[in-house]
Amino acid sequence: MTDLPTGSTGARTERSCARTLPSAKVRAVTSDVSRRPLRFLWTAVSVLLITVSANCRPWALSSPTETAAQFYTLLDGLGVTGVPDSLALDAVQPYLDSTLVRLLVDARHARDDASRRAPGEKPPFVEGDVFGSLFEGNTSFGIRRVVQRGDTTFVAMALTNAMQPPTVRWTDTLVIMPRATVKPRSPQFVIVDVRYGAGWDFGNRGALVENLRAALLPDPASGVTPEITPAACAMPPCGTSPR
Repeated sequence: MTDLPTGSTGARTERSCARTLPSAKVRAVTSDVSRRPLRFLWTAVSVLLITVSANCRPWALSSPTETAAQFYTLLDGLGVTGVPDSLALDAVQPYLDSTLVRLLVDARHARDDASRRAPGEKPPFVEGDVFGSLFEGNTSFGIRRVVQRGDTTFVAMALTNAMQPPTVRWTDTLVIMPRATVKPRSPQFVIVDVRYGAGWDFGNRGALVENLRAALLPDPASGVTPEITPAACAMPPCGTSPR
């Protein structure tokens, strides 16, 4: 087990990033934005700025902790709420396991379908931080500790929300494994799940993958989404403030 100090949002384990986004990719993203509503503009600009100039270099990441730090940095820059839209998911996809990506895509489609069916009602997956225990998300993060079990690495993240008093602190755990298929320009380690550690009644509980699967498979008889049973914590104590 390795103990690492906590830090603020944006802290990186690797600062060098000399490569830039290819001009063809820039043209593709900006062209896509021109055909979309204005609300997509900030996401697109964030993707470009983070990828090109924010010392973000996903294909250089060679450790689970680097993947964890860059993932949270990217989420913060994109301002993701609810399940990521297509542009945001394109940005975070290199850090995620393919199974998790597919679930997020399915959740986005479910949200969009619900919006079309009932325009006046709030669809599922539209708001809140799906990647953390607290609905409002975090304002800073740090790596609390790391546990290695075979090929799986559990990275406990010390998270804080200080938007208004009192400051809220909690721990969520990223489950990270080596990428199944090596891609030369992608991180060598990917996030396969997020285990929520706070255990609050009003926050996300259990784990991201099981929550998405449960929400995407409502009871056909009643139309009620199955109750989600909280998963066991990856590294106890759970639901405690980082020290």
